[in-house]
Amino acid sequence: MLSVYRFFVYLIQALLPLANVWIKKGKTKQFIEAQLISIPSEPLPKQGRRYWFHCASLGEFEQARPLMEAIKGKDSKNSIVVTFFSPSGYVQRQNYALADVVMYMPLDGPKHAKKLLNYLQADAAIFVKYEIWYFYLTALFKQGIPVFLVSAVFREKQFLFSYFGQFLFQLLPQYSGIFVQDLNSLELLKAKGLNNVVLAGDTRYDRVRQIAQQALDSEKIETFKMGQQLLILGSSWPEEERIFDAFYQKFSPENLKIIVAPHDVSEWHVQELYKLFADYHPQLFTDQNSTNSNIMILNSIGHLASVYKYADLAFIGGGFGKGLHNILEPLSHGVPVVFGTNTQKYPEAAMALKAGVAKQINDLNEFESALTYFLNKDRWPEHQSACKNFIQQHTGSSDLVLLAIENKLNKE
Repeated sequence: MLSVYRFFVYLIQALLPLANVWIKKGKTKQFIEAQLISIPSEPLPKQGRRYWFHCASLGEFEQARPLMEAIKGKDSKNSIVVTFFSPSGYVQRQNYALADVVMYMPLDGPKHAKKLLNYLQADAAIFVKYEIWYFYLTALFKQGIPVFLVSAVFREKQFLFSYFGQFLFQLLPQYSGIFVQDLNSLELLKAKGLNNVVLAGDTRYDRVRQIAQQALDSEKIETFKMGQQLLILGSSWPEEERIFDAFYQKFSPENLKIIVAPHDVSEWHVQELYKLFADYHPQLFTDQNSTNSNIMILNSIGHLASVYKYADLAFIGGGFGKGLHNILEPLSHGVPVVFGTNTQKYPEAAMALKAGVAKQINDLNEFESALTYFLNKDRWPEHQSACKNFIQQHTGSSDLVLLAIENKLNKE
């Protein structure tokens, strides 16, 4: 199977110049152009230890961020390098202040691995969640560079546990440490004979708690809320938006304020949302003048994490589609959450349900039931306390992981 993997990697690499001619715009174009950039031949200068973090996209970066900040906080001479595979991650964090270099990860392959390791001069490599790259890892192991997998999640049906994925599975015992999010992942790897696995939790809990503590006040949101209860559709997709529209048409609640924060904030989709809620005269977050509307569309990036501090309930998107978006941000503000059914890959969803700070829904009726339960004003202090306790109970992963990494490096 390794030979097939190598063939497809080489084939994709060979087709990139042709694809670059035909594809004119979008994230695919950005990805192709990034892959055509040559890796610098001269090694990157450094003083202290260099930590290389590889993150597939923005979500993985946020998981790694508490570790990066702790590393720089302990010694400012420590060097951070960040690589991304996805344009969405790179574009938003290419100017990250704590990193010496932020760049795209070149496609896997022996030559790319050799060149990139020569350029980075890393003392440790930290891959986040699912990132298992055969040739990069093989080169790192060969050079004796400690490699760690952080906030990892494993499931029995993953490709690397199949017959065809054995070439990837055989890399796992060679990690200096695999830090998993949940007990299921730990037990699965232990059952398969791995002894380098630690149950460390998810570093995102540390990050969202930090974000909540730093959340800025918003006079615009305070004016919009006017002391009423506030429901936020966070990172919503069309399915969540349709359920909410059906709810609003049925009840037209006068004492409930709504903020719709779509996953897609393109002008086209924002206009579609405006049309969907036209009968209720929605206002845009970017409008200069406030209105008396009960619905606001958050048509900008970077505000949602702070806006959650004003919410009483959050309906998080993605649970009816490709996968659940971030439920930890609202929970860190003491806000309970509601979401759809596609949560198998997200351990935090199961834990939140067990803790009673979340409800999973299939349809409008279950959505109504969840709202009735969580928006009960008499029980609001209880819900808020439970949410904050849930986050508090799961923080500390970053300190545990960093201590283990430092202990390993100090022994080298």
